[in-house]
Amino acid sequence: MGKIAEFFKKLKNVRHIEILACGAILAIVLAVYFSCVSCSADKTKTASLDLSDMDYCTAMQTQLEKIVSEISGVGDASVVINWDRSIGASLMGASTENPKATGAIIVCVGGNDAKVKVDVIFAVATLLDLSIDKIMVYPKSI
Repeated sequence: MGKIAEFFKKLKNVRHIEILACGAILAIVLAVYFSCVSCSADKTKTASLDLSDMDYCTAMQTQLEKIVSEISGVGDASVVINWDRSIGASLMGASTENPKATGAIIVCVGGNDAKVKVDVIFAVATLLDLSIDKIMVYPKSI
């Protein structure tokens, strides 16, 4: 008990103890507030990014299948896009960009024709901003 009493005695001798106490309480309140806000923001951000990323990826794949199928000589086409899931985030926790395509495979009826392959590769490279070596075109079995 002697040590506790001695501590309080020293504490009473400190000038402007009210300011120090208010500062300590403010620091504790801010620490609790920011830890709670960051936890809830992370959960919300993760859920919304996963959903919006899936919507974006699905929409791009559907759009690519549609446009590739309309290229002369292609016919029916199926597309699979590989996505880089590392998303840049700003300090506020918002996504700064959509997922980046890292590769694509297209299977189409005209996939055995060299001109069709080149046309499809360049169309996909333009739409997804991919290098042509990251795009493969194969003939569809009938």
